[in-house]
Amino acid sequence: MVRFYVREWAAVSGLPRDRREAFVLAAYETACNAVLHGGGHGLLRLYEHHGALHCQVFDQGPGFFADADADAEAPESCGTTTDSKRGLWMVRQLTDHLKITTDTTGTVVSFAITLPP
Repeated sequence: MVRFYVREWAAVSGLPRDRREAFVLAAYETACNAVLHGGGHGLLRLYEHHGALHCQVFDQGPGFFADADADAEAPESCGTTTDSKRGLWMVRQLTDHLKITTDTTGTVVSFAITLPP
């Protein structure tokens, strides 16, 4: 259902199909991370601001190291381990902006894709 709703919202917002699918995949990966690593559930927020579509995913998990969003290179392992960082690396590749904030109350992953002029 996450993919369906994000896809529909992005389409109505005017995001072209190729960028829309990137946005949908990034939202899905981020939401899955919240469920898998963030306490079993999360909150997804979508909004448009300053010519871009934004997605934020909030969870109440234990968080992770502050440098987790600094990985600019592809993870070495493409295995199935849940700590491979593939999802975050993929979100970074698919979007124009990625920010990860983590503290004792949980993690917020925010990303954006710019709308065409």
